Amino acid sequence: MTRSVAVVVLGAGRSGTSAATRGLAALGVDLGDRLRAGWGKNPTGFFEDRDILALNQRLKRLLGVRGDSVRLIAPEEWDATDIVALRAEAVDTLNRRFGGAALWGYKYGRTLRFLPFWEEVHGALDLDVRYLVALRNPLSVAASRGKLDPRRGRQQKSDLEWLVNIVPYFRRARARPLVVVDYDLLLAQPEAQLARIADQLALPPADPAEKAAYAHEFLHPGMRHTRFTADDLDGAADPLVYDAYRWLHGLASDALTIDDKALWEDWARIEGAVAAMAGALDQLDHVETELRAAKRHPLGALQAIPPLWRRLTRG
Repeated sequence: MTRSVAVVVLGAGRSGTSAATRGLAALGVDLGDRLRAGWGKNPTGFFEDRDILALNQRLKRLLGVRGDSVRLIAPEEWDATDIVALRAEAVDTLNRRFGGAALWGYKYGRTLRFLPFWEEVHGALDLDVRYLVALRNPLSVAASRGKLDPRRGRQQKSDLEWLVNIVPYFRRARARPLVVVDYDLLLAQPEAQLARIADQLALPPADPAEKAAYAHEFLHPGMRHTRFTADDLDGAADPLVYDAYRWLHGLASDALTIDDKALWEDWARIEGAVAAMAGALDQLDHVETELRAAKRHPLGALQAIPPLWRRLTRG
């Protein structure tokens, strides 16, 4: 029996995951018939299956991870009772939604961050998984974030989000067929990039009409507001982000292959440096949680200082 092929889109937020996923549809990848509607930050569509999106949102809540969280997820957290139960539900959901599809795929912005969870789901279904990693220059990522949330758009904050969403589990993704797609190259050379995706993931070539619709109707210049080079990152972004991005950009431009020895030797250094930040990242999330609580209940923050509160309320 032929195994079902599942193309899973990975990448940090604001990196062109939606545009890349729409490209998969042009290659005949079934994205399902329950896609999240486009609005706000993605008016042309998110291309996310609503049932899979709901599972990921529940997973976020169980892990205590917000959209802007930067804490690292400890290995033992993936084996928590509630996580294991949700994993079984995810197996049932994917089987129900795509069990009869020969070639299908899905996208969620934090799948790479949650990869240990989804690897177990894919394994239980015996899927032939292939990964597409959407890549965008971290300076552009921060600029795009800044239009939605100036606080998250600060380069330092955006860089931390980028690191924790990309670095910890990228090594695990290399065990499967994998292609890295640069957002700027996708907009500049859509037809060539579709051919490259099909070649590296062993997918059928794009239907000419679908390819033309994607390249000339879906994609348009207004989807890109900034463009930076890898050299622009030097000194402008976190050094770890600069190093990791350069390796990934090398894969996206076919300057090196996924088996490059130097890549994985240096990636081990980058992984170690990110892991060494675990305590500080956890503290940042803790402080952010307290600040959010204080904004929701400003009087509660004052009541935490009883003497001052009594003086203020005495008039």
